Amino acid sequence: MYSFARRPIWLAGHALAGGLLVVFLIAGFWQLSRHGEVRDRNAAVVDRQDLPALDADRFFEAVSEPQLQAELEYRSVTLAVERFEWNEAVQIRNRSLDGAPGCHLAVPVAPGTTSSGSRSGLGATGILVVAGWLPAGGVCEDAVSTGAGAFGGGLGDARHLTGRIRLSQQRGLLGPADPAVGQLDSLARTDVQRIDQQTTLDLVDVYVELVAATRAGGDPIRLGDNSSGTGLTALLRPLPPPELDAGPHLGYTGQWFSFAAVAIVGYTLVLRHQARKGESEQIADD
Repeated sequence: MYSFARRPIWLAGHALAGGLLVVFLIAGFWQLSRHGEVRDRNAAVVDRQDLPALDADRFFEAVSEPQLQAELEYRSVTLAVERFEWNEAVQIRNRSLDGAPGCHLAVPVAPGTTSSGSRSGLGATGILVVAGWLPAGGVCEDAVSTGAGAFGGGLGDARHLTGRIRLSQQRGLLGPADPAVGQLDSLARTDVQRIDQQTTLDLVDVYVELVAATRAGGDPIRLGDNSSGTGLTALLRPLPPPELDAGPHLGYTGQWFSFAAVAIVGYTLVLRHQARKGESEQIADD
């Protein structure tokens, strides 16, 4: 009844159907694993954002241990600031906020004296701080090219900052690649190691997203507020906390497994139809 299935053309069909089935299943399990990663990340964000902010000494001690860095992500840290290296600022391009295109402004920062009396803890001399989001339309380029003059009287006066610790971003299998050498004003991602190659400071391996900043007297600097900043400080907006939605991965998992089920049922029906057709032709010949 199914002897036709051993013909070369049908063997090729079996291979094609089997290959598609494997692809659908792999894609489904990959999306399921991504859903698990997002769920675990959301749980980590919720747990860590409620922990007290690290001070500079504990921060520098922890980031010096590579195995501890992942446990620091999304925790808060409070640091003294000696100066922002505005002339070494880099724009992280193609970043949107509330649907508007723009960039993130990443600036190396020289930390102030810690409570233990050391300047920066354990040998590192700088921290990469993502100061916030700027709108597109030449503003990102101006922030990098004009340097300190664009932020004087605003964020340039900051002497203390509080921020979220984030891990350095690395390129995956896909996505734009930045040149490995040279002085870059623009990067595709917040790659601390790449920026460290072109700064005079010795950056720690993580970066900090700015949440709040104060002047020496304790006065707050309100980013994106004309009354509190001048120049580009008035346009600079702090990054929002990570979103805690589950994302589309579970829905995609169902879609891929549905495709796999359709492939199995559909190909089985095709084989049965062909078998019955052949049986009918055999009876007619007899």
